Amino acid sequence: MNGFDVSYGYVDEATQALRVQTDTVARAIENLDAQMQPVKADLEGATADNYDAKVRSWRMNVEDMRTLLGKAEFALNTIRNNYAGTDSREAMEWASLM
Repeated sequence: MNGFDVSYGYVDEATQALRVQTDTVARAIENLDAQMQPVKADLEGATADNYDAKVRSWRMNVEDMRTLLGKAEFALNTIRNNYAGTDSREAMEWASLM
């Protein structure tokens, strides 16, 4: 196929970028929570409870992001490895014809 090319590095770069952004989100949540602690000390009842529930929800969302990223990374690596194996086999087939 003329013009068809696969760059394996893009897979690694994409998964790394997603991982970095997920870590950035996690740090932002933790920084916000740390900054909110003095304010939270003055909160009472449902307001404090709702804040705690929301922070727990955000943290669970980050863990879900990490789980999804892990699954996507596994799938991309499988695709890359399968393509590399096929590419290598096809190259050997063509080389044997020469």
